[in-house]
Amino acid sequence: MRHLPSFLQAIRPRIAASWLAALTLVLAGRAYAAEQVISVPLAGGATISYLLTQPDAGAPQWVLVMFPGGEGALQLSQSADGTIRLLEHGNFLVRSRTLFATDGFATAVIDAPSDQSGGYSDEFRASPRHAQDLERIAADLRQRFPSAKLVLIGTSRGTISSAFAGRALPGVWDAVIHTSTLSSPSRGQALPLTGFDYGSIQARQLFVHHEDDACFLCSYRAAREIAAAHDLITVHGGMARGNPCQAKAHHGFYGEDQAVVAAIKAWIVGGAWPKDVDGD
Repeated sequence: MRHLPSFLQAIRPRIAASWLAALTLVLAGRAYAAEQVISVPLAGGATISYLLTQPDAGAPQWVLVMFPGGEGALQLSQSADGTIRLLEHGNFLVRSRTLFATDGFATAVIDAPSDQSGGYSDEFRASPRHAQDLERIAADLRQRFPSAKLVLIGTSRGTISSAFAGRALPGVWDAVIHTSTLSSPSRGQALPLTGFDYGSIQARQLFVHHEDDACFLCSYRAAREIAAAHDLITVHGGMARGNPCQAKAHHGFYGEDQAVVAAIKAWIVGGAWPKDVDGD
């Protein structure tokens, strides 16, 4: 954390510590990252938006194309003064985007297309149309950052996107990352990922999973078996609150954001990366 500016040091002690901490985080965020909502036209008059988060100076070497879980309907918007509005603030990829967007990294968090009012269904994530939409986003990013490498990353239901679009667009991705991968049938119904051949994805792959993920859709044992031919980071510890399939449970690596992000980034750049992560 950078030193606070002098005007903050002079503020009288009676100001609440919680207020000061919140202001510190805002100032730190403004110091290293800028954000904008970008809309990309699709066939038939539809559009798809993404939230670009990047360091203020210099072109990124890596752009992480991110798919949150659930229905993925973020309802992205940006007001004239630059204020960003979006849903799913707590999702692991959404809340950690500014942690990723440092040291040569930028992030692009993808919203649902304008003609999919209910967000992403599992079937849509697995469809050729979804891959076509994502190809247009990749083209937009390459125009903005010609020298950057693109990495596709999904979490929870977003791993349906990372799997199918990872396979459908082999020339686009330098790497594909699946976090909290869906692996188990949904209340007796097969998931699109049931029996998916991860070996058909040409890019190098990383799986990230909490050993105590209690979501009925996301068995750690199954993820470990799926990742046997690839790379796996196992997360330990942290905090677990509420619904085991939501972002504040082990499923969302709650309380482990910094350590998990650092491990993923180390793997992406090809440095020494930990196979086990424990503790923020």
